[in-house]
Amino acid sequence: MLKTEFAPAKLNLTLEVLGRRPDGFHEIRSLVAFAKDVGDRLTLGPGRFSATETTGPFAAEIAEGNLVDKAFAAISAAVPGFEFERLTLEKILPVASGIGGGSADAAAALRLMQRTFPSASGLDYSAIGRALGADVPVCLKSRAALMTGLGEHIENVELPGDLFAVLVNPLVSVPQNKTARVFALLAAPPVTIDRVSEDSPEFSTVEQVIAYAAARGNALEKPARELFPIIDTLLSKLGQLAGSRFVQLSGAGPTCFALFDTKRAAESATAELENRHPDWWIRSTRLA
Repeated sequence: MLKTEFAPAKLNLTLEVLGRRPDGFHEIRSLVAFAKDVGDRLTLGPGRFSATETTGPFAAEIAEGNLVDKAFAAISAAVPGFEFERLTLEKILPVASGIGGGSADAAAALRLMQRTFPSASGLDYSAIGRALGADVPVCLKSRAALMTGLGEHIENVELPGDLFAVLVNPLVSVPQNKTARVFALLAAPPVTIDRVSEDSPEFSTVEQVIAYAAARGNALEKPARELFPIIDTLLSKLGQLAGSRFVQLSGAGPTCFALFDTKRAAESATAELENRHPDWWIRSTRLA
């Protein structure tokens, strides 16, 4: 019997870089949300696992040693005699696009293993996720949250049910060390405290979400523009759409997004962009 697990896209509604730590990593504070119906999908079926089989429009862009295989290796190392079935990844999200694709895939693989194999149910999946990547723990939950530290401190956040987004990726070439290069261009100063804490924000309206995001922004947007000048065009086009309430870069890019307060407005904006820019990757979704 086939078993599936959805790996939703992750959006950084805010991304504050609070400083560079002595270990070279960066202290962040980020409000993240997840797409309800835009993401990759993992399928577990009959057969013996050797490596993840990848299908979908962006399958060819997956490099060897992807995070799904690393997630499997981590579970195999922790559970003696662990055997996995044939695993297929349908790659719908652009690779290295700033919307957590690889991390979401790894998290989905961990969830799939946890619910499929009782022998692996007692493991500390959050710790395994942290070892795989800073975004994996929040992707394990796949729900809106405030991330702090390196991303390991996660506080759940409730978003209003009428928050919609249009995601746009220009499908330009992305270097493998994209995120490191963007952080290098940022040149953040040393962090002055061990850890920044903040009470989780509370939102009852889309206006409150937008006000919160607008006040904090994405610290990586300016350096990312140096690497991907087309970000200026994306943000401009998104801001001109009818019903667009707020536009921003997600993560280290190059995916950008616009927020809307109705599904109809988001879908209409998507159709308009698709007509004007058929060479871009464009999706609309509700955020949660």
